[in-house]
Amino acid sequence: MEKSALAVGVKLKEISTADIAYQNCTVLHADGIGLVFEVQRTVAEGGNVENVVSQVLVPWVNIRYVLLMEERT
Repeated sequence: MEKSALAVGVKLKEISTADIAYQNCTVLHADGIGLVFEVQRTVAEGGNVENVVSQVLVPWVNIRYVLLMEERT
């Protein structure tokens, strides 16, 4: 797959790097340099639990694999 062929809005099941795996992501931008995506996570700080939406940029050289979300109609 061409790295820049991931269209804006495409749902990804998982993006894995050497350090972390992001799940249930949405593509914001993709080009030959890297992948920008949005991911929602649950964060617990000081006894508070919050849902946080983050935009993440990861260079392709740091990505081990990308799993696309399967949709059935």
